[in-house]
Parts: sequence; structure tokens; C-alpha cells
Amino acid sequence: MTVVAGPRADTAVLWRLLSLGFAPPSEETVAEAELLAGVLAELDDPPPELPDVLDAIRSATVERIAADYETLFGVLARVPPYEGSYEVDPIRQGRRLADLAGFYRAFGAEAHGPAAERPDHVGCELEFLAFLELRHLAAVAERDDASAALVHEIGTAFLRDHAGRWLPAFLAAVAAASTPSPFYRALAALGARALARELESREIECEPLPRRSAPRTVERDSFDCG
Repeated sequence: MTVVAGPRADTAVLWRLLSLGFAPPSEETVAEAELLAGVLAELDDPPPELPDVLDAIRSATVERIAADYETLFGVLARVPPYEGSYEVDPIRQGRRLADLAGFYRAFGAEAHGPAAERPDHVGCELEFLAFLELRHLAAVAERDDASAALVHEIGTAFLRDHAGRWLPAFLAAVAAASTPSPFYRALAALGARALARELESREIECEPLPRRSAPRTVERDSFDCG
């Protein structure tokens, strides 16, 4: 795995770490999450939650993390991991899914992600943020200012219209529900800080999507978030 130096590369690594952390756990995803957390921990000013994330990964088995994942996000989810579960109006739910799919299709981001999931799954949205950061880095390296500006604008729109509206409620709910799970508690704290800093740096003010009081279980489909 190649990690490009620079502050936005650090952001891409952080989004990728969070994407893997909230994907269904496997030996591969947990191993890569540990690697990425280790890369970020070597920064001059690493996020203060990283030691807790690393300790939680290293002290738990993949089976333990998978059991916690199922408890939090499975069929009888304590915390719905889908943006649609934070939208009350079913018509707007459909529009949000279509809008998300449009973001992904515009970049050909429809395959080879960490898990086959709905486009509004937390792992898919975080993976897309990581992907946009890498595209922005590539444009900057090629001195393509127009492309860099466009990718940055799309990232801002994605945060404003989607990730920034529901992830704060999702991450707060994970932190509140994951007391027996050091990994997800630490991951939620890391994600909350990263998201808040990103919204602030881009000067984005989002209209929040509160979690529904009685969320419905949503079945997975075959969307790949790459």
C-alpha cells in the first residue's frame, strides 16, 4: 500500500480507516485498519483517539469485533448504519439514495469496496470521502487546478448534503451504545472529531438528520462501495 505524504493524504488515510472500521469485520479489513492507524499514529500531531483505536484492535480478536459489529449494526441493530434510517420521509429516502448513487457513478465508484453494501451505508460514504481525497491529491500532483477545484467542490457538496447531515447522529449513537466494545467506542470518537474538523475547515453548516425513534431494519443489497 502506498501512502502519499501531505495533510490531505492524512485525511484520505483517516477516511479509509473509518470506512474499514465500520465495514463488516474480516481478517483483511481489521489488519488494514491496524496498519492505517499505525501510519496516522506516526504523524507529528496525530488524533488523540488513535492510541485507543490501536489498543482496541490489538487487544481484541476479529471474532470479538465481528460479534460487536453484529450487535451494533446487524439485523437487530442498536444503531442503524444507513443514512436512510435517519430520514423520516420515505420519498426523501428514495431521493437520497438516488443522489448518492449519482455521486458514486460520476466517479465510477461502484466496485471493489471493503463490503458489498447499500450506497447509504456508513462504510460506503466514508470510502467515497477517502476516494475523493485521493483524486484531489492526484489532480494537485498533476497541477490540474480545475480538476482539483472540482473534486474539492464535490467533496464539500457530499459532506453538506449527505455525510455531514447524519454521521454526527450515527457516531454519537455508536459512542452511547458501544460501552462493551472499546473498538467501536474509540472509532466513533475518532470519526466524530475528524468529521467536525472537516466541516469546520470547509465552512459547512449542515441541516442534521436526526435518528428516527423507531428505525426499521434495512436489508442489504449488492451495491459495492469502491
